[in-house]
Amino acid sequence: MTPADRMAAHLARQTRQRVEFDALAGAAERGDSSLPSSPDRRRVLADAAQELARRGLAQLPRGRHGWDYSAHPPLPLWVKRPSQPRTVRIRPGPRAWVSQLAEASAVQLTSADHALLDPINTLLRDQPDAEVIPLAERSYQLYGDEKYLRGIERHRLVARGILDISDHLRARPAPAPLAMYELGPAPWLLIVENSAAFTSLRQILAAWPDRSQVGWLGYGAGDQLVASLPTAADSFRERDHGAADLLLYADLDLDGLECARQADAKGRAAGLPALMPAVGLYQALLTRRIRQVSPAPAERVHEAVSWLPADMASPVANLLISGKVLRQEALPLPVLRARLDPTSPLLPQLRGPLTGHPLAGLDKRRTRPWFPAPTCQQPTSP
Repeated sequence: MTPADRMAAHLARQTRQRVEFDALAGAAERGDSSLPSSPDRRRVLADAAQELARRGLAQLPRGRHGWDYSAHPPLPLWVKRPSQPRTVRIRPGPRAWVSQLAEASAVQLTSADHALLDPINTLLRDQPDAEVIPLAERSYQLYGDEKYLRGIERHRLVARGILDISDHLRARPAPAPLAMYELGPAPWLLIVENSAAFTSLRQILAAWPDRSQVGWLGYGAGDQLVASLPTAADSFRERDHGAADLLLYADLDLDGLECARQADAKGRAAGLPALMPAVGLYQALLTRRIRQVSPAPAERVHEAVSWLPADMASPVANLLISGKVLRQEALPLPVLRARLDPTSPLLPQLRGPLTGHPLAGLDKRRTRPWFPAPTCQQPTSP
């Protein structure tokens, strides 16, 4: 590369319009170790500056005040990057929408909105009764990109009811399935957040002497749990093994509790029973070594701990607000095994006392395993 080329490369990385010439000179010298001590250094730099100007990559100063005349030839003190032409945005013209998207004509749409809606409009025009397929497959069909529609449920047109994933996109979310293991016939599912705690509980439950007391064990963490919990209904249905109790054992920290509340809401929206805290395991965890972290915002904490029983929510809130958390790894396999008594019924030990929990009464009245409601088949037109 020539000195002018190296200067041009440096200019291309700048964000400011005015660039000091010393920085350009340094860029030229970094590519040629002999240049700093060369008697022709000043001539080489001056020629490179003129070359930048001829290429249209830099504007040299006008007038003597922008030049260094301490030696010959003079060098610019700075250069200016040429101004970028302003982009003229052309607003899309009127569009003829199919009846299903008629409300789109009543709002001001951006070019991005049109890029989203136009292929959907064509789909509804040509295949109004297209089979509902996974969202990623529809995304690839319409946009040539399986991730184009990722997060579409948060789009403003969806939030305003103008665009519907099922009715308009003819698609459905297809989250990764919840990892579930059928360890026994009992009608309950315990979901564990961390792989270490999951492995320990799987080992304990696999050796439980009364197999009739053991049910499902699931693994799911964070946002993955929130997205995948509704898929538990498929496993219940496929194995003809439902669950009356859905329990979660996660870290006692802000993220774990917020995800628990979100997963509970997502599961109930899908028709699943309420996701309850595995209070017995949490009580054991609360006796273990606390970890110090940054304090959590009080408002978020008080909302998050509402998922816990009232008598547990307050002390946990105080911990989180003061910058303390409890990770599941603090309750290792030997201690966890000692806390679960194989001579006593298992489920009550996992559930623990539910006094004070807003769903306690409802949950205690549940005596039959829950199964997903059968899918209703729509009659086909003759």
